[in-house]
Amino acid sequence: MKKNRLLVGVGRTDITPELGVRLGGYGQKDRPAEKINDPLHSTTLYLMQNEEEAAFINLDWLAVEFSEVSLIKNAVNKKTKIPKDNIVVSTTHTHTAPNTLNFNGWGKVESEYVNSVLATIVDSVATAKNTAEQATTGVTDTRSKTGINRRFVALNNSTEMRGDEYKLYDPFMTIVRFENDKGKPITTLIHYGAHATAWGDRPVVSRDWPGVMKDRIESQTKAPVVFINGAIGNVGPRTNCMIVDNKHDVGFSAGTGDGIDSVREVGYRAATDALHAYASIKTWNKNPELAIITKDIILPFQKLPSLETAKKEIIAAYPNKDNWGVDMCKFMYWEDVVNTLESKNIKTKTAFRQTIITIDDIAIIPFPGELFAEISLRLRHASPFRYTLCASVTNGSYAYLPAREARHRGGYEVWIPRGYGAHILDENIDDVLVKENLQLLVDVKLK
Repeated sequence: MKKNRLLVGVGRTDITPELGVRLGGYGQKDRPAEKINDPLHSTTLYLMQNEEEAAFINLDWLAVEFSEVSLIKNAVNKKTKIPKDNIVVSTTHTHTAPNTLNFNGWGKVESEYVNSVLATIVDSVATAKNTAEQATTGVTDTRSKTGINRRFVALNNSTEMRGDEYKLYDPFMTIVRFENDKGKPITTLIHYGAHATAWGDRPVVSRDWPGVMKDRIESQTKAPVVFINGAIGNVGPRTNCMIVDNKHDVGFSAGTGDGIDSVREVGYRAATDALHAYASIKTWNKNPELAIITKDIILPFQKLPSLETAKKEIIAAYPNKDNWGVDMCKFMYWEDVVNTLESKNIKTKTAFRQTIITIDDIAIIPFPGELFAEISLRLRHASPFRYTLCASVTNGSYAYLPAREARHRGGYEVWIPRGYGAHILDENIDDVLVKENLQLLVDVKLK
């Protein structure tokens, strides 16, 4: 069947919270917002061809729970009739936004805030759908040093959150231009992976460095930017924020920055790379083809520790159980393991409803957590699509999605998924994610 022209629309609404809302991203009991540095947005990319349509919603949030994904999809479907499976809910992973996770030791979702902006999020989708127009596409990628691997191995063999020039990160930044038939920009899609933590744990509301990047690009292109944060799991923002330990060993932070200077520094670096790549696009496709594939991916869980081990660990963790962050997380995790074992409510696997959107040689792949760069690079290498865009913290969250090598090294990113309770994704989850998503990409190509 001959396909009609691709329709593309973009919608943006303001989802900035009120002052006083508890911010997420760090294990702090009290971190209320004291200042609005820049507004938070819900930005939606709407795509339609023939009878098939999709909405990619990007929120300036820390992350999004599976329950929140369901809430948003239901509300969007009710108003716009877009099929729920074809709605993708993604986040920029800014750590200066309201807490949107139920995470042991990190606190509960700011549900009052989530409910207050739900209709506004839906409005961004409705606007995108209502303003959709025939589009041409241009795409390219470039290498960017916006991010850097943040799992530095210290002399005592532990990992520290500081930049390591010699370790992997995904350096590819992809830029997709959508323009109407008159050559006017509709929107620009930017994909790159690095933690949005340049602000550090300051009590401000901000989109962090992606906000600076988007504002700069939009000032030049006169069109909204849709940002997809990629392989962020072991990648931090590349700042000039120096750290010196008690041995005077100088390094650079890649876990967090030191405030607005770091935010601007990283954001402008990203904008510079993106704009130069944007201007280099000379080839246009007037008849891009949209494809959407949905399927359940089965994700295995690790075997639970023994009941004897769990009870011993509870005793060891008990003295520090009221300390927010890792200490509280340890106690609550082991408590949940005991309860799960005693109730015999043991799970060996879970299903993740995957939705892959492709536009010609571009594939957007959601991942429910903070994806390690090794997984992204493996998929890029094996993918039948020239531009394979892995979207972290999208359509739900299982915390970090580490590569197997990282699991054996240990460290924060490997340990912290315990914040979700007893059931942790298996240590071969990298192989599972690559295999399952690669098969879906091949299936799309063969359609």
